[in-house]
Amino acid sequence: MENGLFLREFEISTISDSVKFHQKIEGDVSCVVWDASLVLAKFLEKRCSENKQYLKGSKVLELGAGLGCVGLTASCLGANVISSDLPECIPLLNLNITSNKDVWFKYGTIKSRAIIWGENHNIEFVPDKIFLADCVYYEMSIQPLIKTLVNLAGPETEVLLSQEMRESEQQQGCWKSFMNQLDQYFMVKYIPLNEQDHEFCSPDILLLQLKKRSNIQEL
Repeated sequence: MENGLFLREFEISTISDSVKFHQKIEGDVSCVVWDASLVLAKFLEKRCSENKQYLKGSKVLELGAGLGCVGLTASCLGANVISSDLPECIPLLNLNITSNKDVWFKYGTIKSRAIIWGENHNIEFVPDKIFLADCVYYEMSIQPLIKTLVNLAGPETEVLLSQEMRESEQQQGCWKSFMNQLDQYFMVKYIPLNEQDHEFCSPDILLLQLKKRSNIQEL
């Protein structure tokens, strides 16, 4: 433990290897690997064990990456990933990307990008897949997040979103507002627990598959 950081190891069974995340001892967001990230990462691994081509060579955008758990897992499963978050989160994200290069470089690629939701961003590809975990926190971030999803998702982009359901009235209201707005632009499918990793799943963590509705214009 040094500089206020500590390590957490995460095993990726399908490649018989693991990645290690530098986490902050103190902080609010982008400080530790949240459970919703682990659920989504393990779901990706399960998908790849069932279909080895699921992520191989695919173009992936990770939003609200935090420490990069989902994006790093995807790159280790063969994807080419842009892992994004707010500018102030990029240094720790870069540390985790760099310190795990000996693992992911054998299978895929990953690089970081600062993306502020709601602003116009040009990325070098239309993503095959967009992943985000535990990104619905604050009412003020809902419209910018949805704008970013709408503008960066193509007609064939698969969006996978995981979110832990918290008991506070504020969090529940925020999620309801998010879903009401999301439904205007995306078709939503809830992935049941029996299709997720048998160990890394929870009734308190929702896993959603989204696809943009037809004839949706940029916001």
